Amino acid sequence: MKGTVVSTWIKTCRSLYGDSVVDEAMQSVGWSSSRIFSPIENVEDDDIRKVISNIAKATNTDVKEIWRSIGKDNIKSFQKDFPAFFVHENLFSFLRTLYDIHVVMTKKFVGAKPPLVEINPVSARQAVFTYKSNRGMFDYCLGLLEGSSEFYNEKIEKKEIERTDTTLKLMLTFEKDIYYKKKFIFSKILSLGFIRSVPIKTGIFTFIISAGILVPLLGMDNIVKALIGALGGAVAATIGNMLLNRPNRLIVEEIKRIINNEYIYNGDIETKDHYEDMYKLIKEHKKLLSADFIDFKGITDEMNTFVSKINEISENMTLTSKDIAGVVEQVASGAVSQAENTGKAAYRLNENIQALNNIVDNENANEEKLEEAMKKINNSYENVESTSNNILGALKSFQQVKDLGSNLEGKVKDITGIVSIVSSIAEQTNLLALNASIEAARAGEHGRGFAVVAESIRKLAEQSKEAVEDINSNLALFVSDINELVDSIETQYDILQTETKSLESVRAISFEANEAIKAVAASIDTTISELNKEAQNIQEVYESIEALAAIAEENSASSEEVSASVASYTNELEKLMNSIKEFKEITLQFDKSLRKYKI
Repeated sequence: MKGTVVSTWIKTCRSLYGDSVVDEAMQSVGWSSSRIFSPIENVEDDDIRKVISNIAKATNTDVKEIWRSIGKDNIKSFQKDFPAFFVHENLFSFLRTLYDIHVVMTKKFVGAKPPLVEINPVSARQAVFTYKSNRGMFDYCLGLLEGSSEFYNEKIEKKEIERTDTTLKLMLTFEKDIYYKKKFIFSKILSLGFIRSVPIKTGIFTFIISAGILVPLLGMDNIVKALIGALGGAVAATIGNMLLNRPNRLIVEEIKRIINNEYIYNGDIETKDHYEDMYKLIKEHKKLLSADFIDFKGITDEMNTFVSKINEISENMTLTSKDIAGVVEQVASGAVSQAENTGKAAYRLNENIQALNNIVDNENANEEKLEEAMKKINNSYENVESTSNNILGALKSFQQVKDLGSNLEGKVKDITGIVSIVSSIAEQTNLLALNASIEAARAGEHGRGFAVVAESIRKLAEQSKEAVEDINSNLALFVSDINELVDSIETQYDILQTETKSLESVRAISFEANEAIKAVAASIDTTISELNKEAQNIQEVYESIEALAAIAEENSASSEEVSASVASYTNELEKLMNSIKEFKEITLQFDKSLRKYKI
């Protein structure tokens, strides 16, 4: 099946059943949904049958009904593509030319195998329509007949006469007369069923008339003479008619030349009768046809020249479009690369911004922690200062305790002196008691009471001495303890004084560290502010790069669209060149057809 017919079928199916159904059906046989069929390519019959079958399954329609719908709609498509084939007065005249149309299409598309279509009238309004095709596409043929009937707005009745695997015969009944047959009874009678010569018919007619006149005039006795006279008249009439009809031979030869497309002969005849008029009419017809053919040939030559120029221009356009396509492809590739690199740069910059924001957030957190640490350091500094002040106060108290210890030691020494005095008094008292006892003993009885007193005093002196000794012993221990306490207080005082100095140093260092941390915190705060500004600046740069990336993507998309458009333009240009070549072949074929006419 030729591509031009398949293309028409696909176009019809799209209009009847939609693009999606047809696209799926085409893809089911391995065709691209956007496939363009060349008019001269051959398409496998099985593939197109599978496509139609899949469309039938998808639309839940009988395959025969689809073929009938395609045939009916194809009349409209064929009329748009080949309007000259449809310029007829009625449906019968169109059907009568189908055979010739198929012959023309067979010559136009080498390898085409169109069906043989014949229509033969059998009466004034009836004709036998014969469709012969090895493909047996009878439903498609019936659809074509229905479409033709609608196109010419004529109703026809169809009656199937015969159907085989390859042939369909129909009896078509038309609304109007399609055929006429004029019978000339007088001429048929004179032909006697076998005579086709007009001079002989004239001779027969002359013989009959002459015999009919001479026999009654001469009588039955002279019948032979009458018949001979009639026969002589018939022969004379026949010869005369032959001589008069000699121009008919020239007219027949001229008509044969016209049939054979020979228009190179030119001449005239002089008969002073209708033959001369007939020949002039034929000559005028030849003249008009010759003029038309010369005009056709001139148009053909102009078309060939025009096509050659267009072909040359299209070839230059093809080269230019290929160059443009190459440049656009490079631009598109560069735009895609630029878009990718810009996207990567924006992605990296975004990562850097995120990292910088994280650093800023960490620095802000560190600043908060540093502020908390500063607060703690300030509190520690205040606590150290308070502790230092408390230690200084304690140090002063220790000094007082130390002084009191020294005073207590002096007091203890004073007590020890008093005790020594008491001890000395006790010894003297003891000596006095002893002396009193001695004196009492000397006094005798009179001194007994005194002796008792002296004894008591002695005992009291001894007790006092013992008490003094205990006191001295205790005082010695007490003094020793006081000395140890004082030494310990002095030691602790010295330590506390040393620690106070260290604490003072620590307080000073803490003060300096606090001031330094305040300066660092202020610097960090300034740095964070600068980082925030830089982050905002980088964010603005990122937004700009992102905008550039979007523009680059748009440029890339636009470049790709332009590249696709240029590619499509190149394809369309190639199609145009192919169409121009096909048009040139058509003009050459037309020129070849015109060359059959010898002018």
